[in-house]
Amino acid sequence: MSISQVKSDLQSDKLRIKSTIKPDRKLAGFDFLRTVFSIAIVALHSELFLLAGTVTIGSLCFAKLLKANVAYLAVPVFLQMALFLFLLKRKEVGFQYFLRRRLPKLISLYFFWVFSLVLFNFLFKGSFESFDFSSFSIKRLVEFKVSGGNTPFYFFFSLIFVTILAELLVSLFEKLKSSSLRAIVSYSLLASSCILVFLFSTIHLIFQDPSNSSSRVLGLMHSLSQWNYNPLNFLPYIFTTAILVQELNEGKLQSLTLALRLKLYSLGLLFLIFTLLEWHFQEDLLHYSRLSLVFGSWLLLHLSLLSTRKSSPSVRFIAECSLGIYAFHLFFTHFLFVGDTDLSQIFPGIGALIEFFIALFASIALTLLFRKSKILKGFV
Repeated sequence: MSISQVKSDLQSDKLRIKSTIKPDRKLAGFDFLRTVFSIAIVALHSELFLLAGTVTIGSLCFAKLLKANVAYLAVPVFLQMALFLFLLKRKEVGFQYFLRRRLPKLISLYFFWVFSLVLFNFLFKGSFESFDFSSFSIKRLVEFKVSGGNTPFYFFFSLIFVTILAELLVSLFEKLKSSSLRAIVSYSLLASSCILVFLFSTIHLIFQDPSNSSSRVLGLMHSLSQWNYNPLNFLPYIFTTAILVQELNEGKLQSLTLALRLKLYSLGLLFLIFTLLEWHFQEDLLHYSRLSLVFGSWLLLHLSLLSTRKSSPSVRFIAECSLGIYAFHLFFTHFLFVGDTDLSQIFPGIGALIEFFIALFASIALTLLFRKSKILKGFV
């Protein structure tokens, strides 16, 4: 073998190594998103934003702005990060990763945390408030499962739902050899799912009483639009993530090119446009049938992947505890700190702040405690 051939082989090996580590190195930006939004979720559920209730920006309430356009970005961001990591691993390992690892993991998380919260509810209040056995029906049972026991643990069901669909999308892409055709399919499905989400958010404006309509589809859509746990709201995030992964694999996120810059500006503009439209036409903004969340969260994921800044040890620590924080804080905010608590009476005006810190730090402590158990560490 000649020296030139050896050099070419070494260069090709280096290129292969670089291609495998670049995506992982870029995922450091996810630590910031995990940290910020795990804290934002606790702040949302502990009513911390009410402390800013008297502050206004023009005619906008700052507390409502923080809730609707900051904290409500958390679930879309977490969904897309989870899907992004799944798609990267799925490409590396194959279908068996989905079947033997990812799907069983998500199902176990769903059942463990929903069962724990329902059991805690029974022990704490002496009743199963999340499910009314006196009026049992198949419809109520389905709603109970989809909504994660009528709790924020609907996130796990929605994650299972979008992960299964993402696997189907990957199976389709494996049959499509053309990358441009894959992009066309992804953008077409993204546009279709965005139209569906837009219909969910506007159907009550178009039809005053769809329940009396002869169209069953219209009635069903109106019913789903009133349900905050509707998993169809999260369909766009499958395709935003698929597009991101394809762009990463094709090297389109290695530098801030003109095309990428225009895309970021477009996403920012769409986020602002739909935010203004939602604030103008919708009275209730605390739901996920909002396109501003789609474009805003997609923009954040782009920025996190483009970021070259390394996360600090404290940021990485909270990021690693993000799943435990999301799960454990609900036991405090939805049970121990419901209504006017003793803390809010003893410390009027700052009770929510104290409850926020208790829920946050207790959740971190419980997460660390679970990690010491071989059985329980898989749930945090």
